[in-house]
Amino acid sequence: MDIIKALNIDITKKHFISIVGAGGKTTLLYYLSRKFRDMNRKILLTTTTHIYMPTENIFDSSLISDDKDNIIKYAGSIDRSGVYLVGSSIDEESKLKGLDSDALDKLSRLNVFDLILVEADGSKNKPIKAPTEREPVVPESTTIMIGVIGLDSLGRFVDSGTVHRLEEFCCICECSKEDVIDEAMIAKLISHPRGLFKNVPDKAEKIVFLNKVDDIELRNSGIKIKSMIEEDRVKFVMSSMKNDMCWM
Repeated sequence: MDIIKALNIDITKKHFISIVGAGGKTTLLYYLSRKFRDMNRKILLTTTTHIYMPTENIFDSSLISDDKDNIIKYAGSIDRSGVYLVGSSIDEESKLKGLDSDALDKLSRLNVFDLILVEADGSKNKPIKAPTEREPVVPESTTIMIGVIGLDSLGRFVDSGTVHRLEEFCCICECSKEDVIDEAMIAKLISHPRGLFKNVPDKAEKIVFLNKVDDIELRNSGIKIKSMIEEDRVKFVMSSMKNDMCWM
C-alpha cells in the first residue's frame, strides 16, 4: 500500500504534520514532501529543533533567516507549487536550526501552504527514543502527529547504542539498562503520557509509524504491539520504506 494512502491523508485538504520519535523521521519527512510536490502542492519544510541541511534536490527554494517577520513575508509571497525550506540559521556542523512554535503557528495562519512538514524532535540516528522534559516541540497548529519507531530496535539491548534518551526510556518503559527491547516496552512507549505522543495538541490525529518492518517476523511483532494499545484515537501504520511498502 502507498504510504500516503496508508496514512489516510486527504490530499484535498491542508495539513500541518509534526513528526516525532526515531527510526526514520527525516526519511519520512522527505518522502512526504516529495509526494506532495509531485501533486503540485505548496509545501513548507522545517524543524523545531535541528536537522542536517537537506540536499538541494529536496527543496525548490529556501530562506534561512533569524528575522521572523522576514520569514512571514517570504511565505506570503509564495505563489507556485514546490517545497519551501525555512530555518533560522545553519551551524558549523551543517545543521539547520528551525523555527519556534510561535513562528510556525503564524505561518500556518497565513493559509499559504497545502502542507506544513515539521520534524519536531531529534534522535541522534538511533532507532528508538523517549522524549526529555523539553521534547518534543510540537506547534499547536499541528493537525497530524506522526510518531516513528524503528522496529529494528526489537531484540536489541536497552543501551546508548540503540536508545536515545536512555534514562527517560527506562523510566517510561519500566525496564533496566541491558534488558532486551520487546513488544511490551514499545507498547508502553506509545501509550505513556510522557512517551511517543507527549505534547500532542488536543485536536491532532495521532499516527504510530512502525518503520523498518522488513520481514514477516517484524510485521507480526507490529500486529502484536497494536493489539496492546487500547486507545481508539491512535492509528497504526507499519512500513518498510526501503521497499516502499505499508500495512495498516
